[in-house]
Amino acid sequence: MEFDRYRQLVGGRFAAQQMTPMGAALYYEERFEAKWIFTKLKQFSFLAQAEQATAEQLARYSAQCLEYALSGAPGLPRGLQNGVVSFSVLAAPEVTEDAVAFACSRPKKHFAAFEVPVLADLTAGRLYYYDKTPLWGAIYYKYFRQYIEKSFGF
Repeated sequence: MEFDRYRQLVGGRFAAQQMTPMGAALYYEERFEAKWIFTKLKQFSFLAQAEQATAEQLARYSAQCLEYALSGAPGLPRGLQNGVVSFSVLAAPEVTEDAVAFACSRPKKHFAAFEVPVLADLTAGRLYYYDKTPLWGAIYYKYFRQYIEKSFGF
């Protein structure tokens, strides 16, 4: 699948889109759930393109997305019944094995914030991301997996 077609597919699943200074499309949503101990989750979903995705590139992109999300999160500071999640989707027609391994590995821990790198293989039509449930943030991860498949699936 070509990136423009994939971006249209993904963009159609969100109410609004804006472009970030780093060239990624940004889709922002807020979600509140009682089962999350009454916390509000500020969701930043980023989508960018690469010709070939490597682990180093995905790690750098994911860190940039999280930094952008943390600097732009509206409302109360994170940790005060608020959390931030950054879904950084990098779509490429060619993905390296180390990029797949990085996407499927446990994300870094952050205070009241989640960094979730996602690799979209445009050739295979497949998503790669951490599909387990870590102790840190366990109440959110089932939702994260569902959200990734629903929002970014082919």
